[in-house]
Amino acid sequence: MASSLFQRPFFRAYGALWRLARPFLKRSSRLTDGWQERMVPDDWLKNDLPVVDGHAADIWMQAASGGEARLAVAVCRNFSADTPLRVLVTTWTRQGRDVLEQALPSLRESHPLLTLAVRFAPFDQPDIVRRAVALASPRMVALLETELWPGLMAACREKNIPVHMFNGRINSSTVHFGKIFPSLMTDIAPVAIHAISRYDRQMFSGIFPCPTDIMPNIKFDLAAKGLSTPLTAGSLPFNVSGPVFLFASVRQCEETRIPGQLADLYKAVPNAAVIIVPRHLHRVATWKSVLEDLALMPVLVSELAPGRTLPRRHVLIWDHFGDLPDLYAAARAVFVGGSFGQGGQNFLESLSAGRIPCIGPSAHNFLWAMGTGDPSMPSLEEAGLLRVAHTPREVINIMIRQAASTRDRTNIRNAFQEWLTPRLGGALRSARLMEEAVRSR
Repeated sequence: MASSLFQRPFFRAYGALWRLARPFLKRSSRLTDGWQERMVPDDWLKNDLPVVDGHAADIWMQAASGGEARLAVAVCRNFSADTPLRVLVTTWTRQGRDVLEQALPSLRESHPLLTLAVRFAPFDQPDIVRRAVALASPRMVALLETELWPGLMAACREKNIPVHMFNGRINSSTVHFGKIFPSLMTDIAPVAIHAISRYDRQMFSGIFPCPTDIMPNIKFDLAAKGLSTPLTAGSLPFNVSGPVFLFASVRQCEETRIPGQLADLYKAVPNAAVIIVPRHLHRVATWKSVLEDLALMPVLVSELAPGRTLPRRHVLIWDHFGDLPDLYAAARAVFVGGSFGQGGQNFLESLSAGRIPCIGPSAHNFLWAMGTGDPSMPSLEEAGLLRVAHTPREVINIMIRQAASTRDRTNIRNAFQEWLTPRLGGALRSARLMEEAVRSR
């Protein structure tokens, strides 16, 4: 059955759609970066992972973008330091690749027997992903969070390569897809799914006939690592004359909601320093245009000379990646975006910096932090460590109150540490399960 999967009508249509989409994909600034690598040339892994005993990689981890890449790094740090291991990590975005490559030097120092290669993820077009699986020939594949790509999973089934999902969470589109193609989901089902909440476990169990359990969220380990570093004042490359209001990881759903409220923010706090950090850098130009239309005088941080003071009522747009920890520490009030329709973005970094985040009403990507139903394990909101706004106006009101709050950052971090402690261990558990899967092969 496995060898005939790609001959099924679904995969014939799926492959045709990929071929038709390729000219349009090549116009995307996010996908043209590393285009040839995504097409999987014959020497895709040759320089970093030569074939040994028929396998170029022991483990292939697939991470969508920057956030998932951090999960992959956390797992790699928990591999046994005295065990030789060859790991391929793929990611769809430049942000994810940068996260992985920046971690390489420290990983090589702490794990000298770990050989790690980083690549852009191959397109899921059947002939391309089949070639990638053949070249990597991994002993197991680890999908992180939501990376359920049918082409990759079918190619692994064809080669009898076990697929495991770690830190698994599910979205409504995957559930609908599974209900439309139940037999396909049965044929490409992972060997095991390790979900991050009871809700996710239930949804996965409804579409995949494979063992599904609940694991601690690796994001909690990342947050704990942030708490282990001493609390420092946020360092900004410029000066501000008032409190910093940070709109972090904002996405397209916020572009039409947040800018119109900034005039009211300036009215309430005339010397406010507003910083906008788009989740995706290709949206910087759109944010700049929207703010200009509202006469809000946007400035790109790349254009602001070091040491200069941000002029009043000039909105600063952060147009490079990787500075959120410092920005969280420097902020007096924080809103984390993606939460007005796109499921939310990770808000734990804000708490690690001692700032209570505000989010919008759409946070289905973070149900694991919104409440388990267990009174001994309160949600962040129940613990007073998260504020949920239902309208853009409410966001501004909450942030104004947050900026005026006298609650100490150390107090917030201590409360967050207490909340985190019973929820840690996801990265270590994932590493041990991956090592066990490799040994069993």
